[in-house]
Amino acid sequence: MSFLPELIPARILNEYVYCPRLAYLEWVDRAFRDNDDTVEGRFVHRRVDRERGGRSGRDSAYTDQDPPPSTSVTVSSERLGLIAKIDVLEQRSGHAVPVEYKRGAPRSPEEPLWEPELVQLCAQALLLRDAGYAVDYGEVYFAETRKRHRIPIHEALVQRTLEAVERLRADVARDTPPPPLQDSPKCPRCSLVGICLPDEVNYLRGEAPRPKRRLVASDPASAPLYVTTQGARLSKRGGRVALMEDGKEVDSRRLVDVSHVALFGNVSISPPLLRELFDRGIPVLWLTYGGWLSGIATGMPPGNVEVRMRQHRAAAVGAIELACQFIAGKIRNSRTLIRRHARGGADEALAQLAQLARRAESVESSEELLGIEGAAARIYFAQLGPLLARRGGLDEKPFERRTRRPPTDRTNALLSFLYSLLSKDATVAAFAAGLDPYVGLFHRPRFGRPALALDLAEEFRPLICDSTALTVINNGEVSRDDFVERAGAVALTPSGRRKVIAAYERRMKSTLRHPLFGYKASYRRCLEIQARLLAAVLVGETPAYRCLTTR
Repeated sequence: MSFLPELIPARILNEYVYCPRLAYLEWVDRAFRDNDDTVEGRFVHRRVDRERGGRSGRDSAYTDQDPPPSTSVTVSSERLGLIAKIDVLEQRSGHAVPVEYKRGAPRSPEEPLWEPELVQLCAQALLLRDAGYAVDYGEVYFAETRKRHRIPIHEALVQRTLEAVERLRADVARDTPPPPLQDSPKCPRCSLVGICLPDEVNYLRGEAPRPKRRLVASDPASAPLYVTTQGARLSKRGGRVALMEDGKEVDSRRLVDVSHVALFGNVSISPPLLRELFDRGIPVLWLTYGGWLSGIATGMPPGNVEVRMRQHRAAAVGAIELACQFIAGKIRNSRTLIRRHARGGADEALAQLAQLARRAESVESSEELLGIEGAAARIYFAQLGPLLARRGGLDEKPFERRTRRPPTDRTNALLSFLYSLLSKDATVAAFAAGLDPYVGLFHRPRFGRPALALDLAEEFRPLICDSTALTVINNGEVSRDDFVERAGAVALTPSGRRKVIAAYERRMKSTLRHPLFGYKASYRRCLEIQARLLAAVLVGETPAYRCLTTR
């Protein structure tokens, strides 16, 4: 049984009547994401969200005339179990009038409000009545028409509001969100549609056909901000991030254009900027000079504690079914990359990889799964080597196997850096889905590595990292001059890192047709979708994890 706060916000009651799942995600899981409607709504409320006005109670000093209106008035009642912030509170002839501000236009002249807004306004009226005010009606102001409409608070509306409060309390007491709406016209305008995934979850639950509409929000304009210049510092300049070198500003970017910040090596960040990033939900990641993820800082984590509890429980007792899917997906995507690029002579390897992928789906121990993964890796990298050397390659000797910590040749240094970038993005995706990136279901959570992020990255390694490596090598985007060797270890130069990051970001922004849902989405969006589907499996919303594999 979940812990229930004593007071339900009237705003959440509005969301619940609109969609029970939306209310759960926003209130219990603390999930929120802006869209055009939410931004416009904040703009409409910009004045009434500021607390103004003096005392407006029955004991006010205004005896011969009505007191001036008050804005942003908070009222609550333990008896009703409700709390609300009233946009404008007016008093007329001894009666209180709550006034609600809304974007857009009224539903119709006869019925200006939809049911969710009616219930929210009624909740405000009930709170004022409980405080001793006489309230016969409320009003709603629409920004588009700039007109007010009077809404009577009648007994039938009061009864519907109180019933909604009881249903909401029952639903939020559950450990899992209410099921998504079925093919609802409400979903496309919802700001949380990319988090809720209504059509996708219903499809995976076997309760709806394959999604016919693309509800996942398109990639936002924001993008990762990479800082690789040693000794640089990031500072806040109004609504921008400023890059400082030797005390001078050399570049800047708007905060609204930043999705997360990646700092490589000796790069610092100012406390005011760090606080602003936390307030905006923008994570900051620290990586070593060579690209190894060493830490992450965020604001308060998502409120969906239940998914993290389930994740820790699954990691403790074992989640071999999920681990099998991670590795089977990786092997299948590895096979696809070889099949696409090999020019003959790979038939035996392709058959072996197909057999290993099938075996990986049905093993019963992590030790056996590790053996299958190792066998598949040997076959795959033996086939990948010739593909990486078609234009001469980066190394004098042909690439045959992975070496790391440290990489001993240029090709392995390139792959290691790309895998670190993918781990960074998988960590961000895990945080966004409310998961703990350090508690893995296949990789062991040791030595501070983000084990679950590595789990999520498995099926994407061939699709993103290895594909990018093929592109930058065979197109000549990186050359041997972009690497440096020290004591037998090879690393990218600063200019080489910038080239690889640019190529990696191009790949992450490119789109594919999602093999399960049929719509187009970028690789970065698909990575977040997989993280959210994994969370849905852990809390029992969907029966099994389906890895993303391409043909």
